[in-house]
Amino acid sequence: MATTCFWEDIYRRVKNGGRIEGILEPSRAVILFDTKAGDRYDLFIQTEKAWANHVGMEIHAILNAFRLSRIGRKRLTIHVYGERLVDEERVDSLTFQIPAKVTLSRSICTPTMEEDRFRLLAVSLDRQKKAELKKRFSFGQPKVVYGLMLLTFVVMWLAESVGSTFDPNTLIAFGAKVNPLIEQGEWWRLITPMFLHIGWFHFAINMFALWSLGPLVERMYGSIRFLIIYLLSGILATSASFAFSESISAGASGALFGLVGALLYFGLRDRSLFMKTLGPPLFIMLGLNVGLAFVLGAGLDHFAHAGGLIGGFVVSGVVGLPDEKNRIQRILFSVLTISMFGLFVGYGFW
Repeated sequence: MATTCFWEDIYRRVKNGGRIEGILEPSRAVILFDTKAGDRYDLFIQTEKAWANHVGMEIHAILNAFRLSRIGRKRLTIHVYGERLVDEERVDSLTFQIPAKVTLSRSICTPTMEEDRFRLLAVSLDRQKKAELKKRFSFGQPKVVYGLMLLTFVVMWLAESVGSTFDPNTLIAFGAKVNPLIEQGEWWRLITPMFLHIGWFHFAINMFALWSLGPLVERMYGSIRFLIIYLLSGILATSASFAFSESISAGASGALFGLVGALLYFGLRDRSLFMKTLGPPLFIMLGLNVGLAFVLGAGLDHFAHAGGLIGGFVVSGVVGLPDEKNRIQRILFSVLTISMFGLFVGYGFW
């Protein structure tokens, strides 16, 4: 006989990263999502059936009740609890017509008086974790994101009004990165390129990335921290381009890669949430850069992207997450950020 039963196992799974997605009353079935694995669900079923085929029909009914066909090809483990069946040996032959990869786990146990206590513990812990998750994304509203998009649009509109952003002269006039001019003292060209783009397609694809990725990072870090990460990542991206590329360049993608770097930093604090939030932004950034590679060809500034990604990570260590209080860590990351900037600019002049 198993030492643990239905709600006790659910409680332990919630403690280890499970999130309750639904409860079929009266405590007959519970569906959990594994936040650590990111691609697995656990379905817990408590049955009083005596025959395997009846258990199979009950499982099918519960699968339909939870609409588990919608989880696609993710992994699903079905945990069945109850007394020993008359034909227990037939349980392993049960099949389920859903796309998910299904594994059946059988536990022979009798619910005890402790079940109600473990239910309360599991539900309470799940609510607490969901409240913490909601708080994680409530440190700021995406106001700065839309302000940056508006400012970038105004710069693009002005540039296109007086010429073409495919014309190097127009790019130079509106602040593109030009190494000889930076060497002559036009330091502001380390900042302005992140607000200038080469053609409307370049502008649109980067603004779509900012619209997709920015609100997530701004809610995580708060508006002021987000603005610092975006601007300093952009400056470090331009500095890296200044150090390693002689080409004229412009675009917000270095700062956007800085936002991905901010998510990487966040991953140090919360791996499970990191696995869920990082995937979509990375696919967006990679997809957009593949598209840009076809449009701009050799003009794509990979050095700026790498500098922005690393820069976003180290600058995030400087500002920290809103609930971080580690001053020594911030000092170390500040030294690292200044050193990076100094090395890029110094190497560029050298």
